Amino acid sequence: MSVDPKTMRATARRDRAAGKVARYKARTVLSVCDLAERHNRLVPGAGRATMFMGLGELRPVLIDPTDGDGDWFFVHEVLELTGATPEQWHQLRDEEIAEAAEEPPVPPRVDEYTQYRADGGSHQVPVCNWQMALMLALEGPWGKELMTNAMPALRRAMVETGLGDQFDAVRVDENGVAHYTGETLTDVVMADGPLPSAEVAREHIRRGPLGALDLDGTG
Repeated sequence: MSVDPKTMRATARRDRAAGKVARYKARTVLSVCDLAERHNRLVPGAGRATMFMGLGELRPVLIDPTDGDGDWFFVHEVLELTGATPEQWHQLRDEEIAEAAEEPPVPPRVDEYTQYRADGGSHQVPVCNWQMALMLALEGPWGKELMTNAMPALRRAMVETGLGDQFDAVRVDENGVAHYTGETLTDVVMADGPLPSAEVAREHIRRGPLGALDLDGTG
């Protein structure tokens, strides 16, 4: 179950006015609603969980309205699950914000909401979307195995989005000299064989680190 932030906002204000919920809790809910509206997402119902890269489950902060999947997560939970470090997170966050501000500016894939406390204090809760969570996972101790698992999905994305057509391929000869061949990255990807189905790509990601050791898919 997921909730439109406009509906949740109205409910929080109604319950606060009726004295059914504490002011600090209502303010936190409103901050989460602001977050959801910034990214055109829904707010998850209680108990939602999303399996992430075969490493375990993450509680979604926001839900994609098109497919109902959680695609924004708590950064502290991503770090705990992936083994990435706070230092790696801060570096990725700073790079993401800087890149998003370049012309033309785009919404960054990192954000935060305000958690209010009963004592009148507050703190910011950092969140990130699934792409940034994936980047953190690749920085962690299972990064090599997770990259192996993600390759089928990356091949599909490179071709289907047209991104591969924007990059010229470079091949290195036996002497270590790089040559442009007139191919694009899409040509190189397709030369490796047919693209895997979306189901196969998802299954590779779902298998997790141990699944990456089963390279022929028979184990």
